[in-house]
Amino acid sequence: MTSIGAILPRVSFPRRDGPGTVALNNTTTATVVFVPHRHPCAACAAYLGELGAALGGLQEWATRAVVLMPAGLTASAERGVTLLDDASGVGRARLGIDDDQAAVIQADRWGAVYQAKAVGPEPGSHVELPAPHELVGLAKFIDIQCPECEVPSKEWLAASPFPLG
Repeated sequence: MTSIGAILPRVSFPRRDGPGTVALNNTTTATVVFVPHRHPCAACAAYLGELGAALGGLQEWATRAVVLMPAGLTASAERGVTLLDDASGVGRARLGIDDDQAAVIQADRWGAVYQAKAVGPEPGSHVELPAPHELVGLAKFIDIQCPECEVPSKEWLAASPFPLG
């Protein structure tokens, strides 16, 4: 699976909710990528709803939410959550996500991955995915960084709950 510090692949997907394509790594906003299981999954559908509920907080910190939808899977999403068609599975493969996994990946506007978590198909495993409020917290952290003025400091990074220090 894509690891922390890796770069999101430069690949585009057709929108499910309208015309055009969307780049996974777009260099204008930070990104949360949700990849649901390939089969209908109530826990994935619930997570998609929670992601939609957190969208306002993500957008406040210049972060978009995209969902790579596998072939044959339908879902509805909160307005602003972008559903992308990954019918061929190329996105899942480029991110290193196995067919039986669901995953969440969070990256900055340059595509550098700050968080990556995958879960298997076992009942209850979805609680291991980052909670949407945690995605908002990391989005804030990503957005307020300023390497030129040493923010965040090495001390802050060492004490951070995020896996960067």
